[in-house]
Amino acid sequence: MLLELKINNLVLIENVHLELDKGFVVFTGETGAGKSLLVKAIKLLLGEKGGVNYIRPGEKEGEIEAIIWGGKRLFQKLQEAGYEPQEEIHIKRIFSFNKQKIYINGSPATLTELSKLTKDLILLTSQHEFYTLLSSEKQLEFLDQFLGLIPFLKEYRELYHKYKDLISQIKDLEEKIASAQLKKDFLLFQIRELEELNPNPEEEENLQREREKLKNLSFLKEKTQLLLSNLEEMETNFYQIVSSFESLSKIEHRFKDPFSRVYFMYYELKEITRDLIDYASHLPEDDTALNEIEERLSKYEKLKRKYKRDTQGLIKLLEELKEEIDLLETGEENYERLLKEEEILRKRVIDLALKLSEERLKGIPKLQNLLKKELKDLGMEKADFKIELIPKEPKIENLSSSGLDEVIFLFSSNPGVPLKPLEKVVSGGELSRIFLACKSLLKEKTEAGTLLFDEVDTGIGGTTAKKVAQKLKDLSQNHQILCITHLPQIAVLADIHYVVEKEMKEKETKTNIKKVEGEERVKEIARMLGDPQNLELAKNFLEAQI
Repeated sequence: MLLELKINNLVLIENVHLELDKGFVVFTGETGAGKSLLVKAIKLLLGEKGGVNYIRPGEKEGEIEAIIWGGKRLFQKLQEAGYEPQEEIHIKRIFSFNKQKIYINGSPATLTELSKLTKDLILLTSQHEFYTLLSSEKQLEFLDQFLGLIPFLKEYRELYHKYKDLISQIKDLEEKIASAQLKKDFLLFQIRELEELNPNPEEEENLQREREKLKNLSFLKEKTQLLLSNLEEMETNFYQIVSSFESLSKIEHRFKDPFSRVYFMYYELKEITRDLIDYASHLPEDDTALNEIEERLSKYEKLKRKYKRDTQGLIKLLEELKEEIDLLETGEENYERLLKEEEILRKRVIDLALKLSEERLKGIPKLQNLLKKELKDLGMEKADFKIELIPKEPKIENLSSSGLDEVIFLFSSNPGVPLKPLEKVVSGGELSRIFLACKSLLKEKTEAGTLLFDEVDTGIGGTTAKKVAQKLKDLSQNHQILCITHLPQIAVLADIHYVVEKEMKEKETKTNIKKVEGEERVKEIARMLGDPQNLELAKNFLEAQI
């Protein structure tokens, strides 16, 4: 239920603050006064996209703010979304030339979060929504809502989508098995090729080092021999130096440190010589192994180029190819298992669809009679209405997310006129009343706390308008009803009455929305009756409704 609405600098609205309550709330005013801006503001609060074009000319930003009561359902939705759970939601939406800002209960939010949290809090109905009733999908949705089949339908849809997912898995597996079967020989060839190489990054690195060594074998031998010869000569000379320092250190203590250092250097030199001898002893006699190494590395390079992968990638590829071949062995087994699951699930989903059809067929007569009664109450005494359910053959290919059924609403406005599909015969005024009749039948089943009716009075007047007004008043016993209307028959039944006026000055135009009571309300009813000066007529008109 919409408790409070503030609008600042929205198109023609400079500043409006509405305090609302439960019951029947109407908004009246001349055509073009700006009543549509009220609807637009509420749509923006509910998550409709909007931009800087909504900012009042000459202003830097526009703002819409509201407090909506949503009860336990809202409490749960806020909790699930990570907000502090409350039964009320405070929304603020700011439009500026830089960016838009949205706040929910004081915390920044996204447009998606706003739409999700406000869904079903306020239901907007206008001529566009009336015409949605002409679609078979909406008619079937209304039928299921009235019959209380939504939980059953939800169960069916979960099973239906599970079946569709299973079919998708089966088709995907079929394609993979077929693909693997077609290229089985090629896969086996690739596997053999890679297994023969047996790629190993460490081996490849060692081979590259060994190749470099063999390519420079003569140079390595020459240099190691030269080094060994020089080191042996140095070792002899160094030994004499060490011995001299040792002798000096025994007499002169200052030579102890130099002795220690040259002694260490001497043995470091001997260690280097030993390492060099060991290295030289392990050098190959010749480079005959080079061809074999080159051949091995050539295989690495060939397969890396062929598969456009490095050595580690070749290892991964071999695993992938083996998995693909394994699919031929295990895939058939999985495929048979999925086919058995499909058979079981297909029977379950068709059975559930048939049960849904049965429940719909069983409930249609009651709904037809109630709709006829509602239409009679709305001034369509001679109208005939029939709901025709068209079940399809219970085959899996005939299933949709709504089951096996299509529905057609048939209508005739006068006796003797054949019943025809609603979209072919109904007028705008008749459609708005049929829509209102449907909403009346759903008044205890609709979750929205607030229903906003715009253009519900299209194409009606006189006694019919009075009956529509009473129907809206009745709906306000279960919901907060916000109604934008041009009809005095509707306005006089309001619990709260607001007037939308356009104020024009030399350099600006703005829309005001004010609550009218007492004499001001009498004046507005007189204007709506077409005789603004006849306040007595308006008073009598108001008193007649009490």
